[in-house]
Amino acid sequence: MRNTIPFPARPDGRPLCIAHRGASQHATENTLQAFNVAAALGADMWEIDVQLTADSQPVVCHDAGLERIFGVPGTIAQMRLAEIRQVAPDLPTLDEVISLARDLDQALYIEIKAAGAGRIAISRLRSADFRRAGLGSFSIGEVRDMIAADCPYPVSILVPLGADPFERAEQSGADVAHLCWERGGDRPQDLVTAALLARMQQHGLGLVLWHEERKPVLDDLLKLPSLGICTNQPELMGGCSRVDIGGMQIVCHRGANHFAPENTMAAARLILDQGCAFLELDVRESADGELVVIHDATLERTTNGTGRVADHTLAELRQLDAGSWFSPHFAGERISTLAEMIDLCQSYGRQMYIENKSADPVKILALVEEMDFARDCFHWSGNHALHIKIRALSPTARIKSNGAGYADLQALKAHLDPALIEIHAERYEQDAPAAERLNIVPMMQYFGDDPEIFDKIVALRPPMINLDRADLLLAAFRRQAGLDRWV
Repeated sequence: MRNTIPFPARPDGRPLCIAHRGASQHATENTLQAFNVAAALGADMWEIDVQLTADSQPVVCHDAGLERIFGVPGTIAQMRLAEIRQVAPDLPTLDEVISLARDLDQALYIEIKAAGAGRIAISRLRSADFRRAGLGSFSIGEVRDMIAADCPYPVSILVPLGADPFERAEQSGADVAHLCWERGGDRPQDLVTAALLARMQQHGLGLVLWHEERKPVLDDLLKLPSLGICTNQPELMGGCSRVDIGGMQIVCHRGANHFAPENTMAAARLILDQGCAFLELDVRESADGELVVIHDATLERTTNGTGRVADHTLAELRQLDAGSWFSPHFAGERISTLAEMIDLCQSYGRQMYIENKSADPVKILALVEEMDFARDCFHWSGNHALHIKIRALSPTARIKSNGAGYADLQALKAHLDPALIEIHAERYEQDAPAAERLNIVPMMQYFGDDPEIFDKIVALRPPMINLDRADLLLAAFRRQAGLDRWV
């Protein structure tokens, strides 16, 4: 490469996880929230788009206008930054994104949208002494102009489907070819042939790959010798597959409840895409006896409804918005049934922890049997009568216990014969050995967010852990493996 600063890289040599407009599946694209979420979900780098305001201020937005993303009229190039701030306060400046990337130790991959924005972006990066960056554009002229400006960062030419990457690289003088071939059929990875890769190596061209969210395609792309792969879902690259978790089974409390509305499909999919083993959820009954997934007995906290869950039919519950309370990005999320959540877990080959809040255990046990899911779930209820009834109804159901109400573990074992026992993190080292001697799996519980405690959890390696923040556990594994460093 021509550049004095190489493309950023991690010690494991894997293609960088480049969060496309941040974690744009989980937050409004190109906002500070999307970038924060991306870093938490294991991204190495953020792909951002730079436009120029009427007063030549670089701002981060894909579109030239504000309507699609922010729901207000206006063209960025025709508005001063102060005007934009009044109507679209979540649209960040380039300087703000550079500052956040420095704070979170993330690299930046800057796509230049507005003519002339390349030189300004280079100047802002230099002024901030920000070194881990790359710049690119679809515009051959813009790429040539950045190189003519002695850009000290690697510069890429974006290559649309059907265009010749070598012709565009030669015309622009780019260091990197960024193939935007996500629309190249069901298997766009097949377009990146051995001959193409060999020719790129011969020409000294770096390779960046399109944004991809199809897991089988992404798995193939990870085998290619690229600098990075873009994705709207960094958890697909930055999750359990990135690190050796030593067989630990991660149980996610109400799904990814820090990043998506608890107990919803969005929260469930996120942890399953992270590679977590178990989804934990809460079950109640609707007025017409359907098994629905919601924590509270009432609707006010996590939906736009009012009153008791048990006083509404499934059809009525389906009409409620279960996402907007958390973020406008999740408007339209609905209350799911237990059957739908089981179906989702089965589609991923994952398991479930069912907490029965108030439902009839007969219905829950019948459903898991009917769906051939009995071996892939375990049960618990804070209602002692319901908890005991699970074992009375089924001698083979997998039960979790907390041990409360029993003199010792032997008494618990004799009564409920649980498969698992949940132990708070602060007592784990003291209580886990006794559980293991009785062939009860000790499941640590930690719902906090202290990085030092997660480092200790990684050292202890419990067989199972129930938590709110799988992202922080995975970050601790990355720290242990040295994958949080740059080369």
